[in-house]
Formats: sequence, structure tokens, C-alpha cells
Amino acid sequence: RTPTPREQTTTMKVNPHEIAGGDPAGPSAATCRKLVVLYGIGGLSDVGRHAIMAGLEKNVEHITVITEYPDMLDDENWECGCIDTNPFNDEAHASKLTMVKIDSWKNEQANLVEHFHGADAVISCLGHRQPGWKNKELVTKGLIARDGNKHVIKAMEEAKVSRVVTISSFGLNRGDKTWPHWASKLMRLFFLTFMRKARKDLQAMEKLFNESSLDYLIVKPVGIGEDVVPAGKYFQQEPGREAVGGNMAKMDVARFMVDEAIQPTTVRGSKVVGSAPGTPMSG
Repeated sequence: RTPTPREQTTTMKVNPHEIAGGDPAGPSAATCRKLVVLYGIGGLSDVGRHAIMAGLEKNVEHITVITEYPDMLDDENWECGCIDTNPFNDEAHASKLTMVKIDSWKNEQANLVEHFHGADAVISCLGHRQPGWKNKELVTKGLIARDGNKHVIKAMEEAKVSRVVTISSFGLNRGDKTWPHWASKLMRLFFLTFMRKARKDLQAMEKLFNESSLDYLIVKPVGIGEDVVPAGKYFQQEPGREAVGGNMAKMDVARFMVDEAIQPTTVRGSKVVGSAPGTPMSG
């Protein structure tokens, strides 16, 4: 049965406007024995790499990483100025991590469900909003928000894992006022012109989650500039409040996603998250 609009968004508790991501006093991983993290290529997908580190910060007992691009963890700088070590090469963390390499999310993945058994939550960062001018793979192999998450949803339902936090974009839909900032209209224009393929892919992904039985949260970060240094905090956009800032580090987005995976506050809905209100847009 497709949920009614009233059922589709459930807020479990009210959060303050500002919440410190990665704060030891924040959500505990005591009840999160296993976390599954998926990442691909492109700015939105790249948050998944950081979610591995955010999960380790929270002392999640075990993290299974599923990706087409395991070698990306060897990059000297994850285009964020915040991490320079592959966690799989760190003796302090390696025993807590499992890498699962797949060939392509465009294909059916045999035995995928096995990697989801026993998981408490999933963080899915697939898809992107880049037009692909610099990297043609973003247009071909990189358009996996819908295709990849179709397989993820199926595996989760078969493994009886309900909580998933996924990433998408603001500005996708006409009349979207969830982020009351001038950049929303600009992003909408981009999606209607040279980013049409990315828009359709992300919209199709959101539709899949809406039609699923999962307790999903769609996170829509603003900013995530490549050179933004983590602030150790994130700000959720609340209706009628000043717009959150559009200058957010990928690591802080990842911390928000991990916190929501461990201790859900919103299910079957979406949240815009950014930096402190009044923060200038990243260049």
C-alpha cells in the first residue's frame, strides 16, 4: 500500500536548530552494531566516504562499505581538506571494516542481500548532480541514484532492515521552498537546463524510497564546497526560520546522516541541512 501524504513524513521528536555533529554527547552507537555505507562518484556520492569516518567516530561496531570505487579511499585528500588516511589502512579501524566491491549498479548484484543481514541501518550516497563535463563517467556509470538504490531497497526489504538515510539535492522540484534562499531558484534553473539527467535520476530515486516500505530519510545538504573545513556541527532547516547557510563540509553532512541512522528523528521524509544561518555560500 502506498502511504498517504499524512503518513509519509513522521517527526519522532523536535530537534533544536543547531546540533553538534560528532559530539560525544550526541546519539550513541551502543545500539548500532552494524552500519552499511554506500558511495559512488560526484559531490553528493562523495559524502559516503566521509560517512565511514563519521561512523567510526561514533564507535559503530562494524561498517560494511559497498562501492564500485574502493580505490577512491586512497586519495590523498578527499576534496575536503579534512581526511588524508584510508581507514582500511589504519590498524585502529581496519578490523571494524569490510569492503564489498561491485562491478556496476546498472546490473543485478548476486547475493547483495547477504551484506545487509544484521545491519541496523544503511547510509546510501549514490548519484550526483554534476553535468559530467569534466568526467564523462559521471554521465554514464555515475547516474546510479535510481538504479543503485533500486537494488539497495530490494536487499534491505529482503534482509528486513528498515532504516536508511540517503542523499539527494535541494531545488529538484517546482515550487520547492524547503530552503528559503536565493540559491534554490538558481539550482532549480540548473536542473532544468544542463543538469536535467541528474535531476531525473534523483527524482526517480526519491520516488523509489517513497513507494518502499522503508523508514527512510532523504538528506538534502546545501553548499558542500570542496574546500570547506568541517565545523563539527550542522544546522537543520526548520519551517519559518532563517535559511541555513550554504557552506557545509562533507564531513558534517556525513555526521548528520550517521546521527540520523543511529537515532532517527524523522522517518519517511526529507531534511535540508546546512551551515550556520548567515554563512556565505562557498565559492
